Amino acid sequence: MLEAVRDFAELTGALIGVKVAGGIRSAKDAIKYLVIVNETVGEAWLDPSMFRFGASGLLNDLLRQRSNSSVAPMRGVRISASNE
Repeated sequence: MLEAVRDFAELTGALIGVKVAGGIRSAKDAIKYLVIVNETVGEAWLDPSMFRFGASGLLNDLLRQRSNSSVAPMRGVRISASNE
């Protein structure tokens, strides 16, 4: 599909976005897709307006990893739930 999108862009100059879904269950899967997108259609597609994941399993994995993370926030960065 990405090759067809690339070829269409080369022929017409029109950039068509892509949304992948199904089988993307982990952050590792997502990284693989990002590499494929970059190598096939280029960096312009590494933008939310051009490339999206449609995978609730991926969201669950990312949330799980975030809750298990032991990485401290960067010094000087304040994280707040309020809208100040």
